[in-house]
Amino acid sequence: MEYWKWLEMVVLALIMLEGGWRTEGCLEEERLALFQLKPFFPSIDSRIDGSRLEYYLYPIEEKETSSDCCEWEKVECSSITGRATHLFLNLTYIVTYDDLVYDDLVYSEYRRIGNNKYWYLNTSLFLPFEELQSLFLSGNSIVGFVDNQGLKRLSKLKNVEILDLSHHNYIGNNSSQLNDFMSLKSLRLQDCGLVGSIDMREFNSFINLKELHLGSNQIKSLGFSFYDKEPLWLNKLEVLGLSDNLLNSSVFSSLAPLSNLKSLHLSR
Repeated sequence: MEYWKWLEMVVLALIMLEGGWRTEGCLEEERLALFQLKPFFPSIDSRIDGSRLEYYLYPIEEKETSSDCCEWEKVECSSITGRATHLFLNLTYIVTYDDLVYDDLVYSEYRRIGNNKYWYLNTSLFLPFEELQSLFLSGNSIVGFVDNQGLKRLSKLKNVEILDLSHHNYIGNNSSQLNDFMSLKSLRLQDCGLVGSIDMREFNSFINLKELHLGSNQIKSLGFSFYDKEPLWLNKLEVLGLSDNLLNSSVFSSLAPLSNLKSLHLSR
């Protein structure tokens, strides 16, 4: 009899490891948290067919919304725990074709949210997602944070490896609040109001960072020299995006300490 109990446990464990089982739907606390986010990201519960180009240019055809938030297009969950692991909230406000400007497609997409153009984010609304690994928030007309609910609060999510905050100018004045994100492997800060000299040592706390994207800002220099006394610790950085900035050839001396850098983007 003991043998059969042991065999049953082994079989169940194998099924779970293969992703063949998970809890029934998403966790209730996370589903409620997603609905709290819905006023700010209206299409968070959508189930949309079609390519991303169709998403921008043509009216959206949505399937019937499921009560299981793990089936939503903007949410991806663990097949074992049912917890949300990825939130794809880029450009979540849906506009009609008449709202788009052909030559400025992306920007026109994220300049409007409902009847309001701009709004403030309460980052504590993301704290229930304890297993979150990726958070994409680019292009949603966020202009700041609710008091005491800024980027530092997000650092409580200890499993986040990918964070996309692109196309939000307010980030330039708040980037220092990101220092506690030690789990990050990819950070996207394109078009985030970074101006002048940026000291790369501000990112030293990101000991696991492999990709750093700083394109489409107004960075003039990286403000770091190979001869500076305080070292640069981005030992794992492999990809650095600096396209569409105001840099000159002096940038190369600042990059000398990045011994594992494999890809550098400097186009203008």
